[in-house]
Amino acid sequence: MYVLGLSQHHDSAAALLRDGEIVAFIEEERLSRLKHDGAFPRLAARWCLDEAGITLGDVDHVAYFWQGYREIGHALTHFVRHLPDTLAVFRNDGGDFTPKATGLVDTLRDQGVQRHPDDYHVGGALLLHLKRSVRFGAIVREQLGWTRPTKFKVHLVDHHHAHAASAYFLSPFDRAAIITWDGIGSDGTSTYFGLGEGDTIVDLKRIRFPHSLGALYAAVTGFLGFHPSRDEGKVMGLAAYGTPRYVDAFAPLVGLTDGGAYELDLSYFRHHATAKHQVSKKFLELFGPPRPRVRGEIDQHYADVAYALQDSLERVGLHAANWLAKATGETRLCTAGGVALNSVMNGRILLETPFEEFYAQPAAADDGSALGAAVMVSTTKLGRPWKKGGEYIFLGASFGEDVMLAALEAAGLAHTRPDDLLDTTARAIADGRIVGWYQGRGECGPRALGNRSILADPRRADSKERLNEKVKHRESFRPFAPSCLAERAGDYFASGYPSPVMLLVFDVLEHQRDKVPSITHADGTARVQTVSKADNPLYHALISRFDELTGVPMLVNTSFNDNEEPIVCSPEEAVRCFLKTDMDALALGPFWVEK
Repeated sequence: MYVLGLSQHHDSAAALLRDGEIVAFIEEERLSRLKHDGAFPRLAARWCLDEAGITLGDVDHVAYFWQGYREIGHALTHFVRHLPDTLAVFRNDGGDFTPKATGLVDTLRDQGVQRHPDDYHVGGALLLHLKRSVRFGAIVREQLGWTRPTKFKVHLVDHHHAHAASAYFLSPFDRAAIITWDGIGSDGTSTYFGLGEGDTIVDLKRIRFPHSLGALYAAVTGFLGFHPSRDEGKVMGLAAYGTPRYVDAFAPLVGLTDGGAYELDLSYFRHHATAKHQVSKKFLELFGPPRPRVRGEIDQHYADVAYALQDSLERVGLHAANWLAKATGETRLCTAGGVALNSVMNGRILLETPFEEFYAQPAAADDGSALGAAVMVSTTKLGRPWKKGGEYIFLGASFGEDVMLAALEAAGLAHTRPDDLLDTTARAIADGRIVGWYQGRGECGPRALGNRSILADPRRADSKERLNEKVKHRESFRPFAPSCLAERAGDYFASGYPSPVMLLVFDVLEHQRDKVPSITHADGTARVQTVSKADNPLYHALISRFDELTGVPMLVNTSFNDNEEPIVCSPEEAVRCFLKTDMDALALGPFWVEK
């Protein structure tokens, strides 16, 4: 039995299950080459079907991550409840509340490309979701160019159930508390509390829009001169450079309430009125004008606002997690949704609440809800028991050596095939070279996890600067993560808890910071990826060889892509990225290339 899971929002994606096991998962952006692609996941769905060797005619069920008919009901209720403010949606105005600069989304709009939900007027978005609800099966057939009969049944899945399923069922736990948090779901849910037990997920509580941590973070991300729903990770990194100057002023914007809940003071925001990620005049009176959306040095004032935002998110996250732990008596937590990508908050939840075990899958945002929708349908609707312990990280595309060799020859690159690729790569990194590392199946989610990575020496203080300026071409304040041998993580970080998908931030132990300066962020922390032999034996062996050479059991790891590009998918894309950046060497499968 085949279940095809689909999501279409920012980070559209497709997943395919066969008899309750994951066959494939991939984000549309990896194939379309448009970062955060929000188009219908046509390429991703076709790739999943090809990976299984089937056609759309063989699919038994299609699971979609959204219930548009519920969105209509929530939108109408919200519109009436917040009158007259909500009349602003008909003006479609930006006012003076967002930075006036052209960015990627604006450029796409100018070109007539409608790929991101923020491009739609709110009315158009509602009609689009309603259309999908009524005739989704026909849309799937049209998008995939399928004209013959199909047998699949369509299932429209509650958005936060899709998130919850992606977190709990993929975890190793047979029972766990669940939190999912994002901007907004199809019924208005922004934060969901649940309990997973066996093959069931039980709803406990929901917090609904406009009270939303995702909306809060997105609005302030826009104020800080970045793209909402795209650049929240940048703001998390920027916060480390801030001071507590605005913490007290920011705190009343998000109040804590009983039962682990919270409420935004809506007088500081406009998302509830305009359906856009905007702050209000009152916010501007308190924190000043928005930062222009331009590259360059960032004034300390804006770093301090980022600090206050991050502080409030962590305060609310701890409040919610503490309540859920007490309400359920559980010591295991599974989490998903865009807010679950905030690894700083996650690290504090693990270390400062009663939860002793933590799980998040790598595609924790809306991309992963394609997988969650498929799993939810397979397990809870079709009654197929979920098998724990399967692969959940490396589910993307892989290519044979012939394709790799063809990409190198087409680019005219001289190459060798070392007898010991691990030793060659580890020695190059230890000598200060920056190496592109392309191996096996691609990882899912926004983080490189050892198969599509750019690697550098963590001991060199200049590795961060070189990577940001010469390779990634991005803001200088952004940190880089360590990939550390799982068995040695406790020697360098405040916790040795497994963090295989880079979604936990821990303090770097003070006496170790001088040894690994390029992975130590401005506040003394690191977003840790632990690498075990079971999770990725080849990558583990590479880091082990580097450890033998240097005595340091980790590498600097960043995603194999240039700024504002998706992580490379094919060998051809890896070669292209290698050539246009200042990487020094490339390990493409078994082949080795040096500049």
